[in-house]
Amino acid sequence: MSAPAGGQGRRTGIRERIIAYFSVLSLLGCGALILVLVYGTPWLGIEGIHGLKEAEIVRALENAADQKKQSILTWLASRRTELAVVANSNDFVGATAALLDQQAASAIPPEDRVRFLCQHLATLKRTVPECYDNLALIAPDRKIIAASEPDQVGNRYRYREFLDAAFAVGAAEQIGTAWGDGHPVILVSRQVVIRDRVGRETGQVLAVLVSVTRPQQSLEALALLPGVADAEGNQMILVGAQGELLASVPERTPELAAQDPLLARLSRQAMTMTESSRLEALPDGRAILSAYRYVPLGVAQGWGIAVAMDQQKAFAPLFSTTARAALFGLAMIAIALVLAGWGGGRVAGPIRELRNTVLALERGNLSARTEAKSGVPQEIADLASAFNSMARRIENSHQDLEREVADRTRELRQEKENARRYLDLAGVMLLLLGSDGCIRMINRAGAQLLGMAPGEPLGLDWFDNFVPHENKKEIREVFEALMRGEQQLLEFYENRILTRDKGERLISWHNILMRDEEGNIQGVLCSGEDITHKRQAELERGELERQLLHTQKLESLGVLAGGIAHDFNNLLMAIGGNLELVRHVVEPESPAIKYLENAYQAIKRAGDLTRQMLAYSGKGGYSVKLVDLNRLVGENVELMKASLRKGATFAVQLQPGLPLLEADPGQIQQVIVNLVTNAIEAAGEGGTITVATGLSDFGVLQLAQSRLEQKPQPGRFLSVDVADNGCGMDHATRERMFDPFFSTKFTGRGLGLSAVQGIVRGHGGAIFVHSEPGGGTRVQVLFPLAVPAGESAVEVAQAEQGKPVARGSVLERAVAKQGDVTELAASGAATSAVAGEHEPEGAMVLIVDDEEMVRLVCRAMLRGLGYRTMVASDGPEAVALFREHADEIGVVIMDLSMPQMDGMTAAEHLRSIRPDVRIVLSSGFSAAEEARRLSGHQGARFIQKPYDLVSLKQVLGQVDPDPSP
Repeated sequence: MSAPAGGQGRRTGIRERIIAYFSVLSLLGCGALILVLVYGTPWLGIEGIHGLKEAEIVRALENAADQKKQSILTWLASRRTELAVVANSNDFVGATAALLDQQAASAIPPEDRVRFLCQHLATLKRTVPECYDNLALIAPDRKIIAASEPDQVGNRYRYREFLDAAFAVGAAEQIGTAWGDGHPVILVSRQVVIRDRVGRETGQVLAVLVSVTRPQQSLEALALLPGVADAEGNQMILVGAQGELLASVPERTPELAAQDPLLARLSRQAMTMTESSRLEALPDGRAILSAYRYVPLGVAQGWGIAVAMDQQKAFAPLFSTTARAALFGLAMIAIALVLAGWGGGRVAGPIRELRNTVLALERGNLSARTEAKSGVPQEIADLASAFNSMARRIENSHQDLEREVADRTRELRQEKENARRYLDLAGVMLLLLGSDGCIRMINRAGAQLLGMAPGEPLGLDWFDNFVPHENKKEIREVFEALMRGEQQLLEFYENRILTRDKGERLISWHNILMRDEEGNIQGVLCSGEDITHKRQAELERGELERQLLHTQKLESLGVLAGGIAHDFNNLLMAIGGNLELVRHVVEPESPAIKYLENAYQAIKRAGDLTRQMLAYSGKGGYSVKLVDLNRLVGENVELMKASLRKGATFAVQLQPGLPLLEADPGQIQQVIVNLVTNAIEAAGEGGTITVATGLSDFGVLQLAQSRLEQKPQPGRFLSVDVADNGCGMDHATRERMFDPFFSTKFTGRGLGLSAVQGIVRGHGGAIFVHSEPGGGTRVQVLFPLAVPAGESAVEVAQAEQGKPVARGSVLERAVAKQGDVTELAASGAATSAVAGEHEPEGAMVLIVDDEEMVRLVCRAMLRGLGYRTMVASDGPEAVALFREHADEIGVVIMDLSMPQMDGMTAAEHLRSIRPDVRIVLSSGFSAAEEARRLSGHQGARFIQKPYDLVSLKQVLGQVDPDPSP
């Protein structure tokens, strides 16, 4: 046989294992037997010594507690009986009543009665001296009238609270505890009640007889169970209703109760007034067995008894017996181990020799053989012969296998090289990740995409080197779950990777799992395509589509707002005209005047609402002037300071030297007021609103952030910034803040910012919004700087005075080349009519409008002005009437928006009949919108609906000395 193995093999051989097995079995058996003997097995119905001993101790404790309870009840019954006999004695009651009755006439002096009562009490104390410290008879005024110690007579009784309870109505007797001279005492009282002539109690309490007893001296002599409360470490205590220690065996002072863990635990548990037995652990680590009993004294009053025994001392004999049994078991185990070692060596020797030969063969010594010595069992000899035959076959097979492996290795090397060429020909990234997330294979295209040389990424951790930091943890967790088989593979997905020279790239992946022959997951083969540019193009196309849809939505809303405003203006025209006609026929002193004035003011406010809607739709009327932006902002902010909340402040920062702005001052004022109003409401109490003006250059990238769909051309812009430090807005609110009637405040608000958007859009400006929740809001409005820096002195002076400059209004610009059209504002502040064009009294006016209410109101106004009228409901009817009465009709007032034939077409037909006819066009849309339609029509004037008598006079060429309505 071969040489035996080293010491490690000997220490773990069959012989050693047999010894170890026997040792474990013996220890377990011995330990189990001891545990069964000591603690028993309840599920088998075997009760151990420990359980029997514990039950015996608990029964002893319970017996001691029960006997102590019975002895206390007996003792209390005796004391109550003794006091009752004395208190109910006729002589005692009579002497007490005579002593307390100050007006009773008697031949016996009071001193004799006191002496008589004191003798009774002293006799009772001498009868049972171990039970009473003293006895006293107390009057209702708390003075002692008799006592077992006569020197106490006349003093006030010290236990006032107990005395109050003893004198209570219905408290014939009372039992309580108190502290006297540093130790607890037991107080027992009995009321002395007046009796009538037949001996019945009247209920009137003359006095109270009270006995004072120290619990320790009275109770410790009562029956105790020997070996329970007299052994060292054991304790029996009596606890009052308030947790005070009344008595203890062995005796402990009350001060020790709070310091001794045993006394503290027993006192707390006994105070609960429950009867139980338990095993408890003290804070100092000791374990005790305890029993508790309750001594009832009344309806809701009683004392507690606790008896405790130290568990360690109680079980000391049992532990000693258990230790001796364990030593005997260990001795038996040692003998068994010696016998097991001798037998194991006889069996394991030949097997160890065979094992050493097998180990030599495993280390590469294919010539190793084993021999069966004489005396070994036949089974082991057959095993050695079979092993030698197997070793020879292994040696021959090994030589053949080495030759085959060499040939196959050459073939695999060639196949690997060919596969490498095929992978490098692919135009996409091919990547193999092992189960640890490291790169096992990557083709040339993949290395180039990562910005690395071929082969350089091999071995690198994919997630640590090529996944963005914010996605690294999530993607790695998904990959690890995939490798564990806890998650399904996504055959296609997209994510971003980090490259060395191109930054982040978006890759579209196709994946398959790589498995071994047994189906275990070995890694993931990934094919990735760079779709960064493709996805960017898709996003840009989607953004353009979104912008187109947004533009279409705004256009639709603008058309809707303009149409509503037009129809609303027609209604306001009818309502306002009728109101004005009524005002002219009602006496000035009539009470109805103020109501008509209120209705007329409501019409004006409704007109303001339609102008806001027209401003949002981009069809608002603009009277362009040169405006000093700083002055306009300063004046409006000064006026709005009265609207500030409590503690809020304004900060105005006006950049000096700003050029003049070419704009409609009324519309710009509306922008400022709406923005500042929103800022004041957002800032609330104690907030800060900052209003600033400026002049800056803005480029394409900056203007691309504008909230308007139409971006202005780059250049220099005047700006108005309104900022607050309020609550700010989230993304959803910022996206909808300019929508009509959208408000975060309350129902009925929301056209202010919509009008701002329309006004800025109409002036060709831009709007920037910066807001975050909790970070306040800043709105910046830009207006293009169309006025050159060197403005003429005349225009500047006119701008300072608030007058229109030679540029004129939008309407005047639209028809400047014709020189014939004048725009009149709906408020009545229209431009003057052309000089010299006054209609004669009784001239004929043709009224053309598709709204009957408008026709009726206009006809009434004209008749009130002295004109004759004719009416037509549409364009064809107007053309027919004019053709028939062309010589009579001097002026035509025609609505622009009519069915069948609009006002512009009808005006062309009328001019073809008589070119010099005077035509006044009216519309519910703004003058700015209609000015574009009036271009090229000579002799046409425009009047904005709703109009009043003053506007109608002016457009017809009449001068009203008092333009007020």
